[in-house]
Amino acid sequence: MKTIDLSQRIEEIELALAATFESPKSPTVSAYQEGATTFLTLSWVVKTGRDTTLDTRCVARLEISDRQINHYAALDTAKRRIVQDRLKDLLRQRVDAMRSEPGSAENCSLQIDIDDAVFDVPDEPYNI
Repeated sequence: MKTIDLSQRIEEIELALAATFESPKSPTVSAYQEGATTFLTLSWVVKTGRDTTLDTRCVARLEISDRQINHYAALDTAKRRIVQDRLKDLLRQRVDAMRSEPGSAENCSLQIDIDDAVFDVPDEPYNI
């Protein structure tokens, strides 16, 4: 796969993740590669005030291997959308679970190592 194609596929995932949570301000998503791993960091505001330096933000960092990115890039558009939805659902579930634990309502920072199964999409019909 060409480098530019991989960059476009990573950007696709970034754009999908940016729409995961409602936020009074625009969420930010960044990606960087370290070795054979791509790290995607999503940050969104959950509470804001007049002074933006006091915004309450949540941060989630997803670790995706090169093998997973290459597998994702080789999928057709419909299957890539399914993977994007799975990533968003996984992220929502992890954040909800983390924030529902006793004494952690204010905790909003997590790291997720993405499992290979997220990227395995069967042929039609797409059973999720």
